[in-house]
Amino acid sequence: MSDRAYTLLLERLRSIATRKQRFSYDVRANCYVTSDLIAAYSVPAGKDGLPDLETVLQHALDHDSVVSGYRDPVDGRMRYSSCRLFTDVHNAMVFAKAHGQSTVYNWNRWAEVPVEATAKPAPQQAMDPSQN
Repeated sequence: MSDRAYTLLLERLRSIATRKQRFSYDVRANCYVTSDLIAAYSVPAGKDGLPDLETVLQHALDHDSVVSGYRDPVDGRMRYSSCRLFTDVHNAMVFAKAHGQSTVYNWNRWAEVPVEATAKPAPQQAMDPSQN
């Protein structure tokens, strides 16, 4: 990717971030992600403890091409992450757990899904033969 294209892409993402509280954007296809599940990679943090947009964008270009942003309601800062798109909950949960994430975002329902809620299988109970 040329320096000019990279700069324009950064400007595009910053522009989206000023207008939206949450977004996911496919940087190779140049379009919004509006369906399915998004699970974030663990990207190295910058000097303020959060990954900066440039680091996230470079990671996304090297991996699955999805950049997400979420405005924290507490401090109003935009949190960026490089993400992977999934169509099934199980694989999204396994990926998120492997990358130390606590939630997966479901664009179909516009809701965060906690990883712990579906990552653990329910315990099996033994059948008592006297209950037949």
